[in-house]
Amino acid sequence: MAVASTYRDQHFKGSRVEQERLLGQSCTLYVGNLSFYTTEEQIHELFGKCGDIKRIIMGLDKFTRTPCGFCFVEFYLRNDAENAIRFVNGTRLDDRIVRTDWDAGFIEGRQYGRGKTGGQG
Repeated sequence: MAVASTYRDQHFKGSRVEQERLLGQSCTLYVGNLSFYTTEEQIHELFGKCGDIKRIIMGLDKFTRTPCGFCFVEFYLRNDAENAIRFVNGTRLDDRIVRTDWDAGFIEGRQYGRGKTGGQG
């Protein structure tokens, strides 16, 4: 089983218990430390080796709508997402070390960042 994430989305609308429950059953990953030039196709090629991807949501700068170094990868199966955390986390893509983390589930608007700065720092 993949290691539980230590990250907690500070804008999560619900209790910590509910967040933990969702993280425990999620098929969605937060992928950080991407190059601003990494494409959705590159993400799909890398993560697709772990299983069937339902969708990829690229993180965008809130103002310019250009990529800003993160994305969400949603798999159909939890086991495939666990494999992605196990095998993709810490690998190199576009000369950057990719960081993967569990996400409680994508909600529209979060492509503009999570956490206090919303990825806009």
